[in-house]
Amino acid sequence: MKLVYRPLFLADVEQCADYLTTEAGETVAAAWYQALKKSLQHIQDAPEIGRVRHDLPVPEIRTLNLRKYPNYLVFYRLEKGAIELLRVRHGMMNLPELFSE
Repeated sequence: MKLVYRPLFLADVEQCADYLTTEAGETVAAAWYQALKKSLQHIQDAPEIGRVRHDLPVPEIRTLNLRKYPNYLVFYRLEKGAIELLRVRHGMMNLPELFSE
């Protein structure tokens, strides 16, 4: 399936990488990015791998955590033969607020 990168997802990737670079260094940020790429490959290989989140205001959103960085979640949904990548955020924040627009 094709991956569709939404603007907020791309902004989240940049923001998370910048934060990790500042707080933990470039090596950690690069390792996080590699973990993200692996998670995206898992999603692409088995789109239904993520847990459906009934607690979020947008229907059919799924989440999958990054294996080596389990506090980070990829938010996505299956949409007409594609995987729509919505957000990637730390899971300890107010998650419903991410989709309250």
